[in-house]
Amino acid sequence: MIHIALIDDNPTDIDIGKQYLKAYFKGRCDAANMEINVTSYMDGPSFLADFRPGDFDLILLDIYMPQMEGTDVAMEIRKLDEGVKIIFLTTSREHALEGYKVFASGYILKPVVSHKKELFRALDHALPKGSLKPAVLSAKIPGCETLRIPFSRILYMDCSEGRNASIHLMDKTINTTNTFQELSAGLAEDPRFFECYHRLMVNMDYIESMEEDSFLLKGNLSVPISRRKKKEVKQHYMQYMLGK
Repeated sequence: MIHIALIDDNPTDIDIGKQYLKAYFKGRCDAANMEINVTSYMDGPSFLADFRPGDFDLILLDIYMPQMEGTDVAMEIRKLDEGVKIIFLTTSREHALEGYKVFASGYILKPVVSHKKELFRALDHALPKGSLKPAVLSAKIPGCETLRIPFSRILYMDCSEGRNASIHLMDKTINTTNTFQELSAGLAEDPRFFECYHRLMVNMDYIESMEEDSFLLKGNLSVPISRRKKKEVKQHYMQYMLGK
């Protein structure tokens, strides 16, 4: 399932946005059997009151709204979720610089009916081919239960006692009965994850700053950088950030 938020204070624009999203995904063969869920909001504060990291794959966000401008909403989103894609909808390019600050995937002029092709190109960029596959990690926990954990919620994964993997989320740590090698193979296929230290894979979307020997993550957490691979690790991170 693809979860999309559409935030606009104009009901007509919301209806048009939903119609175009439906038409866009109908034309994508990789979305043929996938449910597309679009949740609409009339203002930023009501959206932020509901928003949790990993809730949405894409957010279409109007900039000019009376209660809270879209650029301010985007700043609040980025404090919680570095990975979600944001496309701005606006009647002016005046705030283009703010779009770069929050790594927006598009900046579409309104009325959208006059810029349908630009919207579809922005959607292609935000959700490239192959990205519609569910990004979840299936992990076993004691008691033989299997949890499906969205990649977007994982800050990092390392080893607990022995070879078993521990998955660290913002609000909890999940100790699994899987080995690190079993789970790291799945994470390694996603460009967000990189082994910055022996048996430690970090989600680069949660990195707030790069220190000399560590990465500082959201939630005031820190993970080490391998001394042996320090140059490689830092170059990999910088390339990832440049490509966002």
